[in-house]
Amino acid sequence: MPVNECPLHKRLLILGLLLEGRLTGYDLHRIVAAHGELYRDLKKANLYYLLDRMAQEGFVEMRAESGARGPRGERLIYALTALGRAEMVTLLRSVLQSYEPVHSGIDVAIVLLDNLPRSEALSLLEKRLNEVAARRRQLAHELGAHAEEPGSAADHLLILVDAELRWIRRAVHRIQSQALERA
Repeated sequence: MPVNECPLHKRLLILGLLLEGRLTGYDLHRIVAAHGELYRDLKKANLYYLLDRMAQEGFVEMRAESGARGPRGERLIYALTALGRAEMVTLLRSVLQSYEPVHSGIDVAIVLLDNLPRSEALSLLEKRLNEVAARRRQLAHELGAHAEEPGSAADHLLILVDAELRWIRRAVHRIQSQALERA
């Protein structure tokens, strides 16, 4: 995958985590998994692929360390290079000043919504509303005190979920209003 095809935030996250010092791929995966929803789109296989790729590009130094359990008997340790530190700052600046819209498929479904009976469309949107509301409660619980920090990553995530809830309510209202107008 060419560099420009990989979402910048994934590379930024890995390089940023390596700012703290040398880590194994397993350590990086544990950190990513521990952050739940914030880093959910960086899967284990993708993490290892990107580490290898960034090692080839000179952003990450990869070193084998013996004595690990497992079939290889060694583990790979990753460290940020000077070039990687510069790349991290470049990516940080790029991500902070740009906007990448999120596409979830709902936009396409809404365009095609008229192909369902109105009652079914409303029922499905209400189910979506309940699912998103439950997910929001779960996220707020998982994020704990961080959810209350204005301008934090947790705050951003919750505001996006809140926007989805608001949009669903508006879509339900629009469909209900259209039904009343036609009645």
